[in-house]
Amino acid sequence: MHRHFWTVLTTIAAVLATLAAEPATARSRQRCFPETGHCISGPIRAYWERNGGLPIFGYPITPLRQEIVEGRSLQAQWFERSRLEIQPDGRLTSGRLGARYLELTGRPWQQFPREQPIDSLECAYFPQTGFNVCGWFLGHWQRNGGLERFGYPISPVFEELIEGRRYWVQYFERGRMEHHPENSYPYDVLLGLLGREVLALERGG
Repeated sequence: MHRHFWTVLTTIAAVLATLAAEPATARSRQRCFPETGHCISGPIRAYWERNGGLPIFGYPITPLRQEIVEGRSLQAQWFERSRLEIQPDGRLTSGRLGARYLELTGRPWQQFPREQPIDSLECAYFPQTGFNVCGWFLGHWQRNGGLERFGYPISPVFEELIEGRRYWVQYFERGRMEHHPENSYPYDVLLGLLGREVLALERGG
C-alpha cells in the first residue's frame, strides 16, 4: 500500500516537473527586449547574435511575420537598423533598406553620379555600382559583415541632416553608415536607424 502510494506520488511529481520545464525551455529559446516589447527567437536570434547584435541591428520593433518583400512573400522581422528576412531556401539576409530609403525619399541611388576609382590602400572601388568606400566606412564594412551584411555602396559620401545634426554618411544597399566624430572608436561609425525610418515611411508616417 505504502509502496504503491509513493510510486504514484513520484510519478505525479515527475509529470508536473516535465510540464513545468516545457514552458521554461520554450522561454529560453526567446530573447525579449522590454525597451520595445518584442522578442527574437530561432534563426533570427542566432543571426542577430552572431552578426553584431545591438550595435548592428538595434532592438526588434516588430514580431516575426509574413510580408511581401520585393514582390515575394517572406518571413521578416524589423529592427531599428535593419530588417531580417528568411529566404525560401532558409538563408537569412538583411533587407535592402538603404536602397529603399533613398527611393522613398525621392533619391533613387541610380541618379547619383558615378565615381572614378581612388588609388589608395584606404579605399575599395566597387565597379558593380560605381562607388568607392574609404577610411572609417571601409573599416566598418570590413569588420562587420562586408558584402553579405551591407551590400554594395550605392552613394558617394555626403553630408546629411540626421536628428537635427549634420553627419557625413554613405548609403549601402542594406544600410546607411554615419560618421559620428563625437564618439570614440569603434562607435565613431554608426548605422542609421533605417528600420524605423523605412517602416514609418511605408506606413505613411
